[in-house]
Amino acid sequence: MQINVARLLKEPVGAKRNYEVDALAGEYGENHVKGNVELIRTSRGILAAGKFSTDITGYCSRCLEEAKEQISFIMEEEFFPVIDITSGVHLNPPPEEFTIADNHILDLSEAIRQYIVMAIPTRLLCRPDCLGLCPVCGQELARGDCSHTTRTADPGWDKLVQLEKESKI
Repeated sequence: MQINVARLLKEPVGAKRNYEVDALAGEYGENHVKGNVELIRTSRGILAAGKFSTDITGYCSRCLEEAKEQISFIMEEEFFPVIDITSGVHLNPPPEEFTIADNHILDLSEAIRQYIVMAIPTRLLCRPDCLGLCPVCGQELARGDCSHTTRTADPGWDKLVQLEKESKI
């Protein structure tokens, strides 16, 4: 997802370009990302603002089966040039910010990868009604109920369970 922004860097503040993104992203190129990005010339660099979507895969947090989910995210990041386009002087962009390479190529890959990581849900599910696994035998509860009618509780909760029983007098 590399875009040559040399012309845009020569234009006045507020100049815009729109691009459609349909590429692979992620550390190993495992996410197919689609969306649109608008590049806007700022006084210090180029603002990249866009809306994207991608499919992520992982393991269900309830039953450990493979799960796939589509996520959407909005990205807004400013990219700073390392070389002035008119004079060729090396600039000092803010540390820890995204930069535009020496050859005036803006690479969206790392920014999009970071936004994908932030958009991944904390609990990925194979389906919303997943019942999970039996805590006693490990059988997947969606395939049928196991023979365990009582669930074993963590012994750390014994005092609280006892207090609850006493309060129901």
